[in-house]
Amino acid sequence: MTDLTALRHAVVGLCHEVGAFIRYEGQNFDRSKIEIKGHNDLVSYVDKTAEERLVAGLQKILPEAGFITEEGTADHEGQEQVWVIDPLDGTTNFTHSLPPFAVSVGLLRENAPVLGVVYEVGADEMFSAAQGQGALLNGKPIRVTEHTTLAEGLMATGFPYTDFDWIDKYMAVMQAFMGKTQGVRRFGSAATDLAYVA
Repeated sequence: MTDLTALRHAVVGLCHEVGAFIRYEGQNFDRSKIEIKGHNDLVSYVDKTAEERLVAGLQKILPEAGFITEEGTADHEGQEQVWVIDPLDGTTNFTHSLPPFAVSVGLLRENAPVLGVVYEVGADEMFSAAQGQGALLNGKPIRVTEHTTLAEGLMATGFPYTDFDWIDKYMAVMQAFMGKTQGVRRFGSAATDLAYVA
C-alpha cells in the first residue's frame, strides 16, 4: 500500500484500536507494574503492549517499512520507508490518570515525513495529516489560526524530566515568554503539543 489516502485511513483505524486498549487499561491500571527506566522516566506494560500492537498492525499495512520506536524496536537500516512511533506519549500523565496522553505514528519516505497521526486518547481527538492532503481533526479539515502575533498566542513547551542541568535556562526562557504571550502551557505529551500548535 503506497497511496497516502489509504495509508492514512488504515493508520487512523489502527490508532483507534490501540487507543481503545490504552483507554481500557487506564481504567484498570496496576501502578505496581510501572518500570523505572531512569529518574522520572517511566514505562509500563501498557507502553510495551501498545507498541507491540502498533508494530504488528503497521507491518500488515506496509510490510516493507522499517521502524523507529519509543520502547526500543529499531529495524530500519536501508529502508526507504520508516515508521516512527511512540505508542504512549505522556506515560507519566497516563500513570496518574491525567490527560493528555497520545498514540503517535509518523511515516518517513527517504527521510522526509509524508504521514502523521496523533490520537489523543483522553479527549478522543484524532489528528492526521498526509503530504499534499492537509490536516484533519476527527476527519474534518483544520487550519492554522488567524492570530499573527506572539502576543495573541499561547505557547506550549516541555521541560526536561530526567536531566536538570539546564533547568535554569528553561525557566528563564519560560519567564521571558510569559509576559509576551497569552500564557505558557505544559501538557506532558509532546505529540499532543505538536498537534495543538496552530
